[in-house]
Amino acid sequence: MLIGEALKMVRETLYPKYGDFAVPQSEEILLFFLKCSRSDLYLNSTKQINPELIPELKQILKRMLNNEPLGYILGTVFFYSREFEINSDVLIPRPDTETLVEEILSNEKMDRCRFVDAGIGSGIIACVLKESRPQWEAYGIDISYNALKVASKNCSNQVSLACCDLFSSFKPCRFFDFIVSNPPYISENEFFLLDQSVRNHEPYHALYGGEDGLDFYRRLAVESKGILRNNGRIYCEIGFNQKKPVKEIFTECGWSNIIIKDDLGRNPRVIRAVLKDNK
Repeated sequence: MLIGEALKMVRETLYPKYGDFAVPQSEEILLFFLKCSRSDLYLNSTKQINPELIPELKQILKRMLNNEPLGYILGTVFFYSREFEINSDVLIPRPDTETLVEEILSNEKMDRCRFVDAGIGSGIIACVLKESRPQWEAYGIDISYNALKVASKNCSNQVSLACCDLFSSFKPCRFFDFIVSNPPYISENEFFLLDQSVRNHEPYHALYGGEDGLDFYRRLAVESKGILRNNGRIYCEIGFNQKKPVKEIFTECGWSNIIIKDDLGRNPRVIRAVLKDNK
């Protein structure tokens, strides 16, 4: 089978289920197999594919048609122009989360600071921040030991990791300059409306945020006070419909300078707040 024929076969197999998304996904699959650039994929369309790869290629298509996410099948995903390892112990990174990273990098101008990624998951946020600001001191925590194993692969030795329930491994210390978190924020009603590929394959504990989806914001608004320095900041990703309730939670807990940042789709995506007079 030629490369061009394989690309067409993959695209046509996926199209009934994935529609226009079949095009980029077919390219991603072939790029994974052939270890080449996108331009090489089309420039070499008349070259033969190793016949031994075809059964594996067809097995990937079978798994995708059974609603298994491509990221878990391939074991890698791109975020912020970098490739990360993932598996079903962590969420698949979404492009919307880049808004959270950008908001931090555009506001935190200190040469040196200390931050913690609460619910680090695959480690993508902490990794990108640390690579963008090598002099920052990075910590990551997660209640899932299996998630931390994924983060350790992606972060190498750049981020200090701890397995704990939120900040339970830290004594009250006023240790950090800011906290970043992409917490679980799917409500009970929303959970059953999720696509099967998400609901049946991505980790429940990283999605479900309680009956109204706000449980972790309530905890973060209170428990962050024990580890943030005076005028410490928090940056959290939020659901598109959570702007008002999340802002109210942080306001009622004494946070100031609360700002909501929209993502590229003009949906509320990030809350930034300051903890003044935390003495």
